[in-house]
Amino acid sequence: MKNRWRRVVFGLALVGGVWAPDTGRTQEPQTVRIGIVVDGPWERNDEILTLFEQEITELLVGDFDVRFPAAARVDGGWTSDGVRSGVDRLLADPEVDLVLAVGVLASAEASRRATLPKPVIGPFVFDPELQGLPLTGSGTSGIPNLNYLAHPASFDRNARVFQEVVPFRSLAVLMSEAYAEGAPALWSGTRAAAEAMDLEATLVPVGRTADSAPALLPPDVDAVYVLPLTQLAAGEFDRLVDGLIARRLPSFSFLGEEEVRRGILLGVNPDTFWFRLARRVALNVQRILLGEDPGTLSVGIAYGEQLTINGGTADAIEVSPPWRVITEAEVLEPAPADVERQLSLATAVREAVDANLDLAAVDYAVAAGGKNLRQARSTLLPQLEFSTLATAIDADRAEASLGSQPQRMLTGSATATQLIFSEPAWANVSIQGHLQRSREADRERLRLDIALDAAIAYLNVLQAQTFERIQRENVQLTRANLELARVRQMIGVSGPGEVYRWESNIASTRRAVIDANTQRNLAEMQLNRLLHRPLEESFSTEEAGLDDAILLSGDPRFLEYFSDRTSFRLFRDFMVSEALAGSPELKGLDAAIDAQGRAYRSAANTFWAPTIAVAAGVTNRFTAGGAGTEFTPQLPPDTPDLSGLFTQPNDVDLSLGLSVSLPIFSGGSRFAERGQALDELAQLRVERDALAERIDQRIRSALHEAGSSYASIGLAEEGAEAARNNLDVVTDAYSRGTVSILELLDAQNAALVADLVAATAVYDFLIDLMNGERAIGRFDFFMTAAQRDAYFDRLEAFVAAAGARPEP
Repeated sequence: MKNRWRRVVFGLALVGGVWAPDTGRTQEPQTVRIGIVVDGPWERNDEILTLFEQEITELLVGDFDVRFPAAARVDGGWTSDGVRSGVDRLLADPEVDLVLAVGVLASAEASRRATLPKPVIGPFVFDPELQGLPLTGSGTSGIPNLNYLAHPASFDRNARVFQEVVPFRSLAVLMSEAYAEGAPALWSGTRAAAEAMDLEATLVPVGRTADSAPALLPPDVDAVYVLPLTQLAAGEFDRLVDGLIARRLPSFSFLGEEEVRRGILLGVNPDTFWFRLARRVALNVQRILLGEDPGTLSVGIAYGEQLTINGGTADAIEVSPPWRVITEAEVLEPAPADVERQLSLATAVREAVDANLDLAAVDYAVAAGGKNLRQARSTLLPQLEFSTLATAIDADRAEASLGSQPQRMLTGSATATQLIFSEPAWANVSIQGHLQRSREADRERLRLDIALDAAIAYLNVLQAQTFERIQRENVQLTRANLELARVRQMIGVSGPGEVYRWESNIASTRRAVIDANTQRNLAEMQLNRLLHRPLEESFSTEEAGLDDAILLSGDPRFLEYFSDRTSFRLFRDFMVSEALAGSPELKGLDAAIDAQGRAYRSAANTFWAPTIAVAAGVTNRFTAGGAGTEFTPQLPPDTPDLSGLFTQPNDVDLSLGLSVSLPIFSGGSRFAERGQALDELAQLRVERDALAERIDQRIRSALHEAGSSYASIGLAEEGAEAARNNLDVVTDAYSRGTVSILELLDAQNAALVADLVAATAVYDFLIDLMNGERAIGRFDFFMTAAQRDAYFDRLEAFVAAAGARPEP
């Protein structure tokens, strides 16, 4: 899109010009000597003049032998008299065929002459009306042998853009001393325009050094407007900029981007300013040498405005440009942002799986389920229990117990039990194992869902970034067309209505950029949430393309299965078979079916299977005291000795038991439980069949959508290319006045829509492919190289068994 915009903007420079037909000459090229007058010494003179000379030479090569004699290069010394003398000298020099008045003073001096003996081009006229230069209703000089180029940027338009970024009332206008003295109309016109905008403008002449400028700035100045300071010596401009930043003064550069890169806050002229000016001069030289009168050539030229802001300067002077400006601005050297995070499609998916809170919660649920299985198994293992008992009872009760219950006693016991056979216990172990498999399958399902959400969220971020970029470029293109409409109005091709229409269109395109920026922010927050990161944390992205589309197999042959109907059908069949074998949803239902089947068999076995257990115990009386500790029978006198009949047991008691139980009748509940288990088992089996059908449909639908979006990529690119070519043609015709604004608007809108469709076609395919992978039940992000190879081997074997191969 950017290249196309640059091509269109370059076409703006051709306003009023036509390409000369090929004359088919075969004779030796005619020698043409071009003289140059510059206003005065400047650090960039050699660079700019070399650019002009190269453009003219390259354009005329083969037709003319163009020369730039060193003796015909005149330096005006930054004085009106010096420039006037230089122009007179070149006009009188018989060895000079054409004169370039390269400078504000030189262009104005040459353009004020009523008669010129040879062709003259003055490419540096700011405002022909203010400078009192000749201008016809058709946008030409009307003076034989005179062509100048009037720059479309006016003070009032620049000032309005400046005020959109930062409000101000007191404005200092920095102008070269030579221009302030030699072209007073420039300052008087600027001051009048400022007063019309209710601004207080102060002229600050700038000479060879930057030292005097800060001292001349009013103490209450709010902003600085910087005209071309061509008198400054090398290095002085940077010193001037540093001084403005130190005083936290916002600044606007007439020259635009090249000075914004050096620290000026903002400007609207693009970095191709000098190139387009040199190319337009070269075209006009060609037309003049081919016979056209310079006085009939259009003086209008358009550069394609591009608002540029220096982000570092904005931060240094604490200026925050509003959204309505940022929508179309190119921000240079932005303030450092937290962009250490770099995400690709694969890393975003893996990070989501590792960090997502929903998945972390399910991990705990699976871990807890594992404890259920251990708990079920524990009932089948020996149970050992230790206990102690301390008792204290009334003395009379202890005496009456005949020694069996001392008043105070401490005992300890140990009991061991072992379940020999229990159908419910064995069934519970098996059921818990199946349920754990089901929980693990549910976790895998959630993992795949999160991977899909992260992949789509990442692609949505890329798509939103693309939308925003294209909408920004559309604003730039609209502004270029607005500038072209102003040139058309200036040369009399159209009226002010077209300008107003483009200004209205800029407002609409700005709103579109704001909407696109909002959607990008929302997409980034959605991705950050899935990755469990601060929602507004910045990150950089890697562009996703068709290389990322080769996700299932890791092999470029994967896309070959989308190339024809037979291969695509077999590919869908294979994917369905793979999904039915590995779908976590089906695995989860299979585990639930196994668990329910075991529950049914357990319910049926309870009719005959007893519960058998063995238990053993030991109890020891550690200590006893108080009444009832010893039993001594009280017998009447003369009673025979019966002490042998009353023996005391020792302090250790042992026990061993075997338990066998089988319920005979429970009111019919076991019949109900068995019937319920059978019905629930049948339900799960039907649900499994229904799920398999849905998975089959989901895979085939997703792959059909992916196939359609894949086929659309090439068509979308072709459509976008055709729309761009049409826009170029219509723009050129509009610049020549042969088509209306409506036709250009239609062409621009068609190109915008086509660019959006083409730019997002790959993302649409990738999203469809992600849905297809999720339907299958696995993602390539989690596969090893060996697993990919095995997958592709199965795919080729499946296709070979079906008797078809993908077309190369």
